[in-house]
Amino acid sequence: MFNTFPNHTLSTVLAFVALVAIVVFASENARVVEAQNGPPDTVGFTLVAFDTSLLKIEDIEAAGLAAKMVLSNADEGLILLGQYADHANEPQSFATGDLAKTAVDEAIDAMKAQIGDDSTPADLSEMLESYASFITQLGENGKLYILSAGGFTFHESTGVGGLETEASNLAASGVTIDTISLATTPSADRDVLSVISSAGGGTAYDLGFLDGVLEFINGELGVVLTPTLQTDSLGTAGETIDVGVPPHSSYLVAGYSFEDPETLNVIREPNGQELSDSVGSVNAFSISGMKFFTVRNPQPGVWSLKSAVGSGPLTIYSDVVNNLSVVMEPQPPFPIGEPFVLTVDARSGESPLIDSSALVDAFITGPDGAELAYVLNDLGEDGDEFGEDGVFSATVAAHELAGVSNVRFSMRWPNLAPTIDGDGVFVVEPFPTIEIEIAGDGTVVEGARTHIATVDLKFADAAFLADQGDIEVSIVNAADGMAVEIELEPTEIVDEKVYQVKVFSALTLDGDYVVNAKLNSTHLERQFEVVAVEQTASIEVTNPVSIPLLAATGIAAFIGFLIFLLLLRALFQSSPYGSLYRVDSQGERELVANFREYSRSPWDWLMNKPVVPAAAMPGVPLLGGRFVFRGRGIAFRYRPDSDGLLRMTIRGEPLQPGQTPILDGEEFQIGSESFVFDRAAIGEGVRVSERLTGSQRTRHEDLDNFALDPMTWDAPSSARPTRRRY
Repeated sequence: MFNTFPNHTLSTVLAFVALVAIVVFASENARVVEAQNGPPDTVGFTLVAFDTSLLKIEDIEAAGLAAKMVLSNADEGLILLGQYADHANEPQSFATGDLAKTAVDEAIDAMKAQIGDDSTPADLSEMLESYASFITQLGENGKLYILSAGGFTFHESTGVGGLETEASNLAASGVTIDTISLATTPSADRDVLSVISSAGGGTAYDLGFLDGVLEFINGELGVVLTPTLQTDSLGTAGETIDVGVPPHSSYLVAGYSFEDPETLNVIREPNGQELSDSVGSVNAFSISGMKFFTVRNPQPGVWSLKSAVGSGPLTIYSDVVNNLSVVMEPQPPFPIGEPFVLTVDARSGESPLIDSSALVDAFITGPDGAELAYVLNDLGEDGDEFGEDGVFSATVAAHELAGVSNVRFSMRWPNLAPTIDGDGVFVVEPFPTIEIEIAGDGTVVEGARTHIATVDLKFADAAFLADQGDIEVSIVNAADGMAVEIELEPTEIVDEKVYQVKVFSALTLDGDYVVNAKLNSTHLERQFEVVAVEQTASIEVTNPVSIPLLAATGIAAFIGFLIFLLLLRALFQSSPYGSLYRVDSQGERELVANFREYSRSPWDWLMNKPVVPAAAMPGVPLLGGRFVFRGRGIAFRYRPDSDGLLRMTIRGEPLQPGQTPILDGEEFQIGSESFVFDRAAIGEGVRVSERLTGSQRTRHEDLDNFALDPMTWDAPSSARPTRRRY
């Protein structure tokens, strides 16, 4: 269908657009900045070089319409309009685009009046040199638009290279050059214009075909015109499409490409009014086979684009320019299990959008795939901290599942279909917790500093470190609601932070006391607040006890405890048991000691170990050592420094310092004699040593001068030879 569009019409329209030059005024301050910091990013001026040697009515009208289209968008800064043919006139400057468009109308009328007259071809070399000199006086960055239908001349001595050099010099000073070729521009002249724009750092627009027209309009008005309707035959019924325009839109652009010149193309406002020509903020540009509407700051709502009457192919283009956006800035994670406020920034360009009538729908898809919907507002309600500040907010219910959630945003207005969409993500993770544990048994001394509770900071199973100032604790008397004075004491300080504090207070009244704690800290770069589950302590206050009474009570308790331990020890220790036999060469046993008959004094029973000194048993030929009794068996204890040298071997080994176990029924030697220990009671018919019979129960003659030191570590006072029962 595009091939059916008249090339000369398209070229004419594009050519007219190319004529427009938009100048952005640079103040004296901007000049200072340019001198100190290099060229500024903004355009300082726009100069449209208007070829007045155009001789064809379609080129003249197209150039004029295109110039007006661009000038409609040039409402800031310095606007310059220059006219050239065989020479270049000094450009005119205008404060507004409307004034510049009036000058374009005058130029168009003048060129129409000259149609049919002889015309001198335009001199591009003279035009570039003149305008370059003029631009140098401005000392500002800017853009130069050169419109031409071809047929121009340039200096033969320098040729196209001279034009390229001049354009390069302008580009070096921060001036870009766009060239616009019309449908009638010869191919060779298009190439020359392309060389100029390439050297000037700009764009070469070719308006000889439809795509070139769309490219020019898209570039100049900042739109993206795409076909929204295409039909091979308009027919008698006509065609209509609706275009939704959200609030705060800066432009609505609608275009029609058609074959039948009888086709009626109109645009209908949301209020129902139909427009076919320029009215107010609506500018209509039409040439044979093409028509465009540009609407500055269009009314929000549904606009209709209509074509009727004609026949043949039709294409309708449209685009809405709206600088609104909904942005969710990257942010730290939110705490799991805690409600949080979700916020997005609504912007108009780089500025906050102040529109209390707008709402933002947020559709949250959690880690488990479940979707939740919330409505964010900018009214200072439901989690929105400040109304009409461009930040839309809503309180989101606690997420119990950690992970990443995706969010789709859609800004909308009541009774309007168009929306502004955006997206973002947020993360939910476990955060630290705070816990209270009541200390003590519920009884405190009146006025005494007492440990009431312990507050723990935890992260999962580990401790969480925070500044002590981040912890708030209070104790309130439940009866009267009065807070009591408290003192916080950290258990430990790590890198100037704490993970546990003890709460102390001096209470004077009985009753229930409610303990509250709150942590206001930072985790994963997010400020958060968590409140502990309050705890109630039922406390009984007692009168303080005097210090002497406390001391006496303590001493008595300590002595009683020692006596208890001694009694317990005495009750559970083993008493001496078993018998010791001498074994002759025929294996016959002779009783030499019955340990059960050894009599221990009450002192020994209470204070000493179950030990029987060998010297205390008359039938045992030993002056040192002692038998130690335990539940599992006996052992012989030997100390060379106090017992001397004992000629005793057990299991063939001489005595070693310390304790040597003696097994039940195992033989051992004292000197040349063999002995055996048996824990069983003495049976009938056992031969008894003469030392243990009647008149022979006297002390061994070697023990006449023997006495154990009762202060040795294992020598009880009963070891004295005189303290035995025989």
